[in-house]
Amino acid sequence: MIDDFGLDALDPTESRDTYEILIERHRAGSIVVTSNRGPDEWLATFADPLRAQSAIDRFVNNAYDLAIEGESYRKRQKPTLDTPPSRAAQGGPRRHRTRRR
Repeated sequence: MIDDFGLDALDPTESRDTYEILIERHRAGSIVVTSNRGPDEWLATFADPLRAQSAIDRFVNNAYDLAIEGESYRKRQKPTLDTPPSRAAQGGPRRHRTRRR
């Protein structure tokens, strides 16, 4: 899984490594890529446009594209002053030990 792909431009080494990962996974197994950019914007993130086009063509032509639109879940999970923090935010459920006499 590659999360948040394309946030920053790739240097030549990162570009080559990403190309190799996408090429090796092509038709060999599954790969999940999340990105805030569409595949048409990924070309600009690679240092080598030829390598980028080759990798993206292989990836996009055998992919399921799921576009999630709407409000970010992070915004919904943001604590507010009028709601108490959840147990998970406090470190999980509290457990009390009882002593037997």
